[in-house]
Amino acid sequence: MNYLMSESPMKYNDLDRLNVRFNTDISLLKILDVRFDASFSNQTRNIRDDGTPSGYDEGTPTAPSFLAYAKAPFMSPYNYAHPDRNTSYITDHLDIDEESYLSEALAYYGNYNWKLANPVALNEYGDAPNKNRFENSMLNLAVTPKLKFGKNLFVQEHFSYNLVNTNEKYYVPINGVPNYYVSNVNNTVNNEVRSLFSKQQSVMSDTRVDWKNRYGAHDIHVFGGARINWETYTLNSQLGYNTGSDKTPYISNNNKYLQLSGQNDSWNSLAWYAQAEYNYKGRYFLQANLTAEGSSRFGTDAGGLKLADVAWGIFPGVQASWVVSNEPWLAKVDGIDYLRLNAGYEVTGNDDIDYFAARTYFRAQQFLAAISSLAIDGIGNTEIQWETTRRFNIGLETSLIDNRLSFGFNYFRSWTDNLLNYQSLSYLSGIEKNWANGGKLENQGYDISFTAKVLNLKDWQWQIGASAGHYKNEIKELVDGKDYIDNNIYGATIRTQVGQAANLFYGYKTNGVYATTEDAQASGLYFWASNGVTKNNFGAGDVRFVDLNGDGEINKEKDRTVIGDPNPDVYGNIFTTVAWKRLKLDVRFNYSLGNDIFNYQRQQFESGSRFMNQTAALNMRWQREGQQTDVPKITFQDPMGNARFSDRWIEDGSYLKLKSVTLSYDLPLKSEFIQGLQFWIQGNNLLTFTKYLGTDPETTMTSAVIGQGIDAGRIAQSRSVVAGVKINL
Repeated sequence: MNYLMSESPMKYNDLDRLNVRFNTDISLLKILDVRFDASFSNQTRNIRDDGTPSGYDEGTPTAPSFLAYAKAPFMSPYNYAHPDRNTSYITDHLDIDEESYLSEALAYYGNYNWKLANPVALNEYGDAPNKNRFENSMLNLAVTPKLKFGKNLFVQEHFSYNLVNTNEKYYVPINGVPNYYVSNVNNTVNNEVRSLFSKQQSVMSDTRVDWKNRYGAHDIHVFGGARINWETYTLNSQLGYNTGSDKTPYISNNNKYLQLSGQNDSWNSLAWYAQAEYNYKGRYFLQANLTAEGSSRFGTDAGGLKLADVAWGIFPGVQASWVVSNEPWLAKVDGIDYLRLNAGYEVTGNDDIDYFAARTYFRAQQFLAAISSLAIDGIGNTEIQWETTRRFNIGLETSLIDNRLSFGFNYFRSWTDNLLNYQSLSYLSGIEKNWANGGKLENQGYDISFTAKVLNLKDWQWQIGASAGHYKNEIKELVDGKDYIDNNIYGATIRTQVGQAANLFYGYKTNGVYATTEDAQASGLYFWASNGVTKNNFGAGDVRFVDLNGDGEINKEKDRTVIGDPNPDVYGNIFTTVAWKRLKLDVRFNYSLGNDIFNYQRQQFESGSRFMNQTAALNMRWQREGQQTDVPKITFQDPMGNARFSDRWIEDGSYLKLKSVTLSYDLPLKSEFIQGLQFWIQGNNLLTFTKYLGTDPETTMTSAVIGQGIDAGRIAQSRSVVAGVKINL
């Protein structure tokens, strides 16, 4: 059992988690054993919006972490006191009035969300058990009976049931938050409320037959079986505006622009598998496996082996290794305790797509945010099939000098075909895209590990080690024969192009700031406005963008290039462990070198285009003729595009982080019921060494492949101290 209460660096983001786990092995009969496993986890936390908004058209920023930077630092979150009071403001009365100091200046800018919420009031009025709460619970039950037929053969069934329930309540209060425009409903609203409930059930049955035997120097192990997975997922979400009061934070028919959505998904898969392992004298090892798997996610016309009207993916694999140190001619060589060479080849499949990708379906929608209707929302691709990866690996492991030194090296290369991604559809279909197979990707890399036992005495042990990894991918082909695919996230263009690595930052290069009008005129650079008529010439104080093709026009089609790569050149960890008797200290560092980060939060706080607080870097902005600086002038709404996506916002994300320090003590306690007792305390994320200007270089806005290396200013991994007791029964 484990209970965790974690305090976030930001208020109203705390987390509570309870984990309970139980397992037991029962011998029912001499030939029948049963293993039972049960676990339960429950997590509750306060939730608030986090990070920098991707835009300002769908509402006012409501993330306290963002507003804490964006609001003017000299403004108090509390109301000013009456003149006859001793204090300048009243700490028990929050300022909930809308900002008005720019109302006259921006009177002609319709639907422009310039007013900012009071982050303290946003937190206070948004806090209640029925507001901004998240709860997730997970139950797992597993039973594994094993029937033995002698000492070499057994039949085993592993049956498991997993249930995950998620309940989320989200609320933007009225008090302390200005009215804001929402482009999705084309109107101004007072506040909003959301609710979400999801339920996922997973049932798995894995039945296998396992046999092994030894014939002299020959060890043979063979097993095979069938594995079935059933999955169901339901989701219900609701969105409404204008609750009327912060005391009624509910979804109801009284809400404006009420929106309901949901999912009711089910999918399954069936795999037949077999594996054979051979070992001769502990020197030569050979393993071969074969899996045939079918998935309901794919279409009836999918390629591959067709049996029983089902398209099966066939995935073979073979691994071989040679323990050279067990050869008689090497066994007596001093200094080499263990040496193993290995190589392998395998084929794997990926079915990570929407369960309805092969099916055409309708979705309930509202027309003009008022009229309910059904509209076609997806066109199925009945030919969609497995994405397959062929992977080759080779490596070695060795221990030297009485096992004082250990070294490992592995190299891999893979080829992925039939990439699962979206293909464009004709506008006549009314659908922008659907799932398809298309494209090829090559990937290669290596990892190295090293460990040394510096001290190995009776009471003292000291061990140090490190690892390093590197990988590189290259796009060989894209769907529909395209040369590249662009994805736009947080104003950044993420380009995947044939002949280059996937998901690179693609934008403009810069070369400083024009110091004088003469310099700007001499360059002759310009760009056309979005109306295609107005010609904008760059002037003093504007960013000097690099004209890659030399035609004088800064054009997004001709003057953008790769400006960053979120993939690291090298990554790994460094560790050391010191033990004295039963006391042990473990220290671990993580590092990454050569990865680039798009600092989106810095872009928002240094663009100088909106009425919100900016970083101190803008004190160096261009303000007069002849001024030498690399920070351009500030202009409302940035008409010259000085803050556009460029290498101004790409930073080196290399870092070295003291990831964890753990001190543990093993109590010499043994009894009939307790076999061991360990007390430990651990500190996490203690120090970071980096030149990155953001909060944490070890950050990302998403777990998805597209979007890596973008820092949206979300709450960084915080320092934490955890203590516990481990009991072995």
